Amino acid sequence: MKAKRLFVTTGILLGLATYAWAQQKPAPVYYFNPQWSSDGKKIVFESTKDGKSAIYTINADGSNVNKLTDGTTTDGQPGWSRNGKQIVFYSQRDGHLQLYVMNADGSGQRKLTDGAYLDYLPDFSPKGDLVVFQSRKEQSGIAHDIYTIRVDGTNRTRLTDEKNGYTSPRWSPDGKKIVFEVAVVTKKYYRELSREEMVKMKNSTEIFVMDRDGANMKNLTNNDIEDSTPQWSKNGKTLYFMSDRDGSKNIYAMNADGTKVRKMADGKMVTNPFVSPDEKHFAYTKEVEGKWGLYVYEIKSGKERLLIGGR
Repeated sequence: MKAKRLFVTTGILLGLATYAWAQQKPAPVYYFNPQWSSDGKKIVFESTKDGKSAIYTINADGSNVNKLTDGTTTDGQPGWSRNGKQIVFYSQRDGHLQLYVMNADGSGQRKLTDGAYLDYLPDFSPKGDLVVFQSRKEQSGIAHDIYTIRVDGTNRTRLTDEKNGYTSPRWSPDGKKIVFEVAVVTKKYYRELSREEMVKMKNSTEIFVMDRDGANMKNLTNNDIEDSTPQWSKNGKTLYFMSDRDGSKNIYAMNADGTKVRKMADGKMVTNPFVSPDEKHFAYTKEVEGKWGLYVYEIKSGKERLLIGGR
């Protein structure tokens, strides 16, 4: 009995020591969701560099890091207005995932959406009068839908049919179309999926385009491979996206009608790639030896440079 007591006590002490060590170990610093300003001079991004996720801007040369939100709650997924004067983002500051808008210097923060749904992945329309975003109910359901809302918070409109996972919407430069990705779902909740169904759903996301009112939905990729995170070029003639069609994840481009797919960059370690307005660079985040950083990649030379983090 004494030996058993000694074993239990020792186990408790070792557990406490392990817990104390874990508490002392610094949490990883993350960098996510970079987006170029329309003039190509700045990049907005989210990071946990000062604690909780907050929103920052940085010059394209790595100078002048500016923190825009206070980091007392989770703020993320920032996106510029086309004139560079405003930024839309999601926040949990009211205990609920909703959209907010602020001036480019962080001032004038105000709530844009306020409802029973979780709203995120926003994108300003070219005129700045609307925001497109994805939303889902509070339950951990599979189906996401795409909505638009006016910048004054009125006229929230659902564009998709609540049947599949419609995500990552982005306006075309002329404001007439929206590109997005679709994961076809067969069950209502993630907990109802088998492992095989989860893998199949993840590996079969497709890139679609539709009119700004949700009409004329068209599949541009139409295969059994994961194609995701589409983004328009500045002139609207090209779409950039991620795909593992060659056996590993890479960055690709295709014409806006889905033709002439071509590989642009190695994407095996890349997260959230975003092409610059002049289409000469990608900004993205990635993890190297356990450290996350924000990088810029020059497409022509294949050279990469670290802007912040990564050390």
